[in-house]
Amino acid sequence: MKKPSVVLDTVLSFAATFLLCAVITGYFTRDTLTVTVTALTVTLAVTFFLTRILRKKRAPARQRRKLQELCNKFLFSPPEYAFAFTKKALGTRCTPVEHNGLLLTNAAAFCVCLTPAKITVAFLAEKYGAAAVTNKKRLVFLSAFGAENDALETAKQLNDPAVEIWPFEKVYDFFARLGCAPTETLALRPEKRKIGAAFRGALRRENARKYLLTSVVLLLFARFMPYSVLYAVLAAVSAVLAFVSFALDAGRRGKRSG
Repeated sequence: MKKPSVVLDTVLSFAATFLLCAVITGYFTRDTLTVTVTALTVTLAVTFFLTRILRKKRAPARQRRKLQELCNKFLFSPPEYAFAFTKKALGTRCTPVEHNGLLLTNAAAFCVCLTPAKITVAFLAEKYGAAAVTNKKRLVFLSAFGAENDALETAKQLNDPAVEIWPFEKVYDFFARLGCAPTETLALRPEKRKIGAAFRGALRRENARKYLLTSVVLLLFARFMPYSVLYAVLAAVSAVLAFVSFALDAGRRGKRSG
């Protein structure tokens, strides 16, 4: 089911495109039926292709949101959950052995640290010491958010065993290749956006210039295009929004200086 915001965006885009096509077509013919049919045909085609393009652009965002919800399940569960899940996933290829908080396989030593914190140098040193006595050639950290910069730089210089720090995207791909992709998710409730905050965001000083530019462009259209009254009204609305934005910004600065 589509979100109301997506439906509203589609309806508004359809209406705006239809109006624009009608205005342009009306410049060449005054026949109402011709204007309506032409504008409707072009609008349907534009809306169809625009919807497909936007859907492709939204796909990566949906994938990132899905990965974040999968990651949340590990982040907001006891540490034993992530450790047990990783042991089960590794068990599809071999029998992992537990050693000082690590999971040892024939190929590498795995450190499960799917926690909200990034890997630090201290944590890296602790686990590296535990892995060094196992004679494994690789130490792989399965992390949620990677490591801090100094830890990343230190990891590049370690080679016996070599250290790899995987972010959650790579961790998920690893689990999927083992045939044990995570399915449990934890979706956090999004913060409700208040109408007042939305208006304050729209009426910011940096948007005032955009409103003025829109007003000027619409006035130019009103001079050369049919239905000039419509353009003049929209230009007036844009000008009012610009002045209100400037006035509110001046009021905020006055309160801060006072």
